[in-house]
Amino acid sequence: MSGYLAVVATPIGNLGDFSKRAAETLEAADIIACEDTRMTRKLMALLGQNPKADLVPYHDHNGATMRPKLLDAIANGKKVALVSDAGTPLISDPGYKLVAECHDRNLRVFSVPGASAPLSALAAAGLPSDRFLFGGFVPSAANAANASLREFSALPVTTIWFETPKRLIRTLELMLDIFGPRLAVVARELTKLHEEIERAPLDDLVKTFKRRDSIKGEIVILVEGASTVPQAFDDIELALMLREELGDATLRDAVQTVTDITGLPRKRVYKIALDITNTDSNS
Repeated sequence: MSGYLAVVATPIGNLGDFSKRAAETLEAADIIACEDTRMTRKLMALLGQNPKADLVPYHDHNGATMRPKLLDAIANGKKVALVSDAGTPLISDPGYKLVAECHDRNLRVFSVPGASAPLSALAAAGLPSDRFLFGGFVPSAANAANASLREFSALPVTTIWFETPKRLIRTLELMLDIFGPRLAVVARELTKLHEEIERAPLDDLVKTFKRRDSIKGEIVILVEGASTVPQAFDDIELALMLREELGDATLRDAVQTVTDITGLPRKRVYKIALDITNTDSNS
């Protein structure tokens, strides 16, 4: 049989999600290209797998060196399986360049589907799933995170992000500032013993996780898309709306009401409200 590259999904937590076909593919492989060979050996042991294949590292740092070797092996009839530490390879993991070069060389490629954290989260989120975009990990640098989220802010599609426990609250606050109080979901430790899915407006999610003593585990954040109804509110219109609300409500309540009506970031509405109150107090 001619060589091939098999892109094989592994469990993201629950070992029961490892398919019979995935097990058979790894058993048949001559080479298993791993994001981390130690993680893959541990996973194979937990699954009761004892593959005869050679386990070799393949990641962003050694890709340029390892890719030609793997391609030559496939061209010479070897069966190569590509796996990540958890989930479906190429989803925020290395591998697409290897797949692309297999196609360029007319080498066979196929996938063995299975667990995927973004899709698992989307299926359980209760957010629109007919159109969605995956943003990967929210950048760690503040300016880059801001720019990345703003790029998605006006799109009328559900967006999906990975985040670390350490930066979760910072990111939720930034999302609230950029997206406004949209409905969102924090999915944590999917398929594992302590799986948690919190679904609420972003401002409520910020409060929920700020109350926690600690936050652990792998995290997926999903945010509903922008309204498809045009919202071309200029500052004059916002000021008029705020003045009307401020007649019967506190500053905080007026800002919240206008934010909910317009879907605009609370920071923008709050600034205009402050300008109004400062102007009125000085007049």
